[in-house]
Amino acid sequence: MEVLALDREELSKFDGKEGRRAYIGYKGQVYDVTDSRLWKNGQHVKRHFAGRDLTDDLEKAPHTDEVFSRITPVDALTESVPQVPSAAEARKDMLRELYRKLHPHPMFIHFPMGLLSFAVFMQALFLITGEPSFETTAFHCMAAGGVALIPTIASGFFSWWVNYHYATSNVFITKISFSVLLFLMCAAEMWLRFSEPGISSAGTGVANLYNGLLFLNLPVMAVIGFNGGKITWG
Repeated sequence: MEVLALDREELSKFDGKEGRRAYIGYKGQVYDVTDSRLWKNGQHVKRHFAGRDLTDDLEKAPHTDEVFSRITPVDALTESVPQVPSAAEARKDMLRELYRKLHPHPMFIHFPMGLLSFAVFMQALFLITGEPSFETTAFHCMAAGGVALIPTIASGFFSWWVNYHYATSNVFITKISFSVLLFLMCAAEMWLRFSEPGISSAGTGVANLYNGLLFLNLPVMAVIGFNGGKITWG
């Protein structure tokens, strides 16, 4: 099939609205994202819009060019020249560059995920064996993981601002909601454990609540991780 070249004016006709196909320009190529679930009605995270040359915007996104490996270019794009950013955009550009160099959210998120997962493992060993040191280790890991959630969530909000302009698509709302839920669960677990140090083996309703909350950390973290992966990789 012969590949034709589109200019910006022609590209703007493919905005994904009212049944039209959704095309985006990137690095001199035109990609058809009509069938992508991430580009419903020609919009991606309510920040990027089809029918435009997104070379400059997508260059600053947290993901790499690998997201285009699954899409075959349909045309070439002429005059793919990024627009001059405003002062506000220039400031965000600087913050994005800082984010790309330091990667604060991907760095921080490993700590609560690892610590809270290990806490569940050690608590399970305690309930199976009755060895008190396992329960103590589980508590220490849970408390450390709960504290580590503070910089993790804060850096996540920073990324949400500079990279996604506070987009309110379902994937962001779900990830944020479950992150807040996880923090509240950890706070409740720490309060219960501090209030009654022997709660894990008390055999009471409150003990069951404590153990249940601790084990529920795993599926909540799974939801957070899954949606984080959707944001980064699609």
